[in-house]
Amino acid sequence: MLNFTAGLNRAKMHFFINKKSILNAILFITLFFSENAYCQNSTAVLEPIIKKEKLREEILVSDSAEIGSLKLEEYINLEIIKYLFPLAEGYGPVDKDVFAVPVYKEQSIIGYVFETYDITRGLGYSRRPFHILVGLRIDGIISKVKLVKHVEPIGILGRTDEDFHKYLEQFEGIDISRGVSLTLNLTGADIEGSKIAMRSTAGETKNLTKIDGVSRTTTSSLLFMDAILRGARKIARQKNIDLKDKDLGNILDLEVYNAQKWNSLLKDKSLSSKKIIVKDINAKFKELYKVKSPREIRFINDEKEYSQLFLAVVSPSGIGINILGRRWYDQYVSAGRNVEDIVVFFGVNGKNWRDVTGKKNLNTPYKNIHIEQGGNKILLTPKMYKSLPFNHSKNGVELNEQGLFFFSNKDKLNPALPFTLIYSIDGIADSEIGKDNNRIYFKLDYLIPNKYILKDIINEKFNWKPIWGEERSKVIISILTLLIAILIMSFSKSISKHRKTHNFLRVIFLTWTFLWLGWYVGGQISIIHLINILQWSIFGGDVNMFLVEPVIVVIALGSIMSLFLWGRAIFCGWLCPFGALQELLFKLARIHNLKKIKISSSYDYYLRKIKYVILFTIIITSIIDYNVAAKMTIIEPFKAAITLRFIAPATILFWVFTLLFVCLFIERAYCRYFCSLGASFALLGRLRLKNYLLRRKECGSPCKACNSECPTGAIKKDGEIQMSECFGCLDCQVMYYDKNRCPALVSLKK
Repeated sequence: MLNFTAGLNRAKMHFFINKKSILNAILFITLFFSENAYCQNSTAVLEPIIKKEKLREEILVSDSAEIGSLKLEEYINLEIIKYLFPLAEGYGPVDKDVFAVPVYKEQSIIGYVFETYDITRGLGYSRRPFHILVGLRIDGIISKVKLVKHVEPIGILGRTDEDFHKYLEQFEGIDISRGVSLTLNLTGADIEGSKIAMRSTAGETKNLTKIDGVSRTTTSSLLFMDAILRGARKIARQKNIDLKDKDLGNILDLEVYNAQKWNSLLKDKSLSSKKIIVKDINAKFKELYKVKSPREIRFINDEKEYSQLFLAVVSPSGIGINILGRRWYDQYVSAGRNVEDIVVFFGVNGKNWRDVTGKKNLNTPYKNIHIEQGGNKILLTPKMYKSLPFNHSKNGVELNEQGLFFFSNKDKLNPALPFTLIYSIDGIADSEIGKDNNRIYFKLDYLIPNKYILKDIINEKFNWKPIWGEERSKVIISILTLLIAILIMSFSKSISKHRKTHNFLRVIFLTWTFLWLGWYVGGQISIIHLINILQWSIFGGDVNMFLVEPVIVVIALGSIMSLFLWGRAIFCGWLCPFGALQELLFKLARIHNLKKIKISSSYDYYLRKIKYVILFTIIITSIIDYNVAAKMTIIEPFKAAITLRFIAPATILFWVFTLLFVCLFIERAYCRYFCSLGASFALLGRLRLKNYLLRRKECGSPCKACNSECPTGAIKKDGEIQMSECFGCLDCQVMYYDKNRCPALVSLKK
């Protein structure tokens, strides 16, 4: 082992004797603490030195597989193995493919040992390599780490090797699937003992592991942390150590790296951009009714650039390092985040998109930008965003605003599939009507280059087993909810004989459907699900993608299977959250004596056809152009009212509230006349094997008591029930068994 103290003394002696070293030290300090002065006065003198240093860094962070293992064989021995794995009994040869040594106990592998420089080519604050041996258990936990060599300038900062050793002791027992946040101890009378993150990030940070860094050597602490964690994750992926089923490294190649300039990133689509010209803005506003362009651009030349947007997934090092630089990438993207987190860079040159003048609720979505992927709309909030003062890309453009958005599993962003950033601009409305439609939209599409996609295992992202495991409780409650609905329909005869029991049970169940199934877990089936299934059946695709929403799958499968017994009744009558909301509002309106509006049978007949027209239009359009069909589904109020809980654009909310207002007077108005999903269930419900609703010979002629009881008008004048329009509410069956209200039974009783 090297004698660090002797080495340090020799370094000090050399420093004081060698005048050239003194000059280099002065130059080094000047570079780090007087960057602006250097840029203005010394560029010509120091430019060759900087270029040489950058070139050396590019070589050192390149793919280590081309160089081979250089240090592990030099340092490895049984003593080291015993230190890293106290229970170890032996170790195997160096695996030249992954640069790791297997560690054995009773002839079974209990972990691996690797050397950080072999894996990550990491450089220290001194811009020279450091060497750390890391023990990684087969359960993805770090056993211990050991610093064996470094040349960090810690002596002049009052630090010793012992400080580094104590710092590295904190890595014992760390789960490498979790990111690490380095903290700094604060001192002073009022803040003694408090800690602060050295470089704070955004997004979900509660699961990050906090480690105390070495004071006055922040950069070295960060670089050590990155080398340990990034190297351990790379070994884990190569040795099939289960980090997490949602590990981003199972989808994207996070390790491949080649130095690229800004324009090169744009050329290979690693970085996507879009220019917005003033004339494009004016043209879009002219299409709106009584809405003008913002005052700031009305008198600007049409050809002038208003804004330019830039977007990139920076989780792969090949993109992230080239935009953020090595150190920012380490802290904000690589070791500083959980393995499932996705980090996206967004920059704007021109008009800023966010309000930076006042305080904003961290969970309130930005109104001018959001992301869409398939049918998933991802709202962006200040909590997800980390603003950056600049980027470290080569030959990059100057940006007015730039930063990182952090996405966790709950956001359901798939980085291997196309997604779109929607950028909006508000105009000035000339009237109250225009205020509801005064916004125009620009789209910035992004698809990560194929070289970063691990095609052979990309579908592991949609492995349904871990997703269902995490939402086990929701799945169980959803199944119970479905079973209760099935039991209600199965024992409808017994339930319908007791009016009060039926009414109570229905109100309670619909309230549960709306609040828990709809608002809490988002279990609202939509026409977009039907379109996706149609697309998959025609054009092919991975069936696992349909299993990423367990609650939706449970309700959908149960509803489809019930079609053979009860038609559309199970879903439309009992398990549709928006349908439940409509019926509850209608019942509330009756309590307050609002007058019910009756639609004449002739009008009602034609109005019911509208939902079928909408259904077939969406289906045909989806075959021709999926994106257009997806936009047409905006007629559905489900997402705004249920999934987003009324957090939606004003125009959409106007449509939703209009429907809910109408349903106060016409029960289930949307379900009866406009619901394309209900239309599809009505058609499929024709597969029903038998009629479960009982009728008497008097029904329809002369008795028409049930006709007025049916909330959806599904009973014809002749007494026949039109099952494609029946929601299975059982109101007609309650009347059927009511000895005091059913005319036939009253007559028989008399």
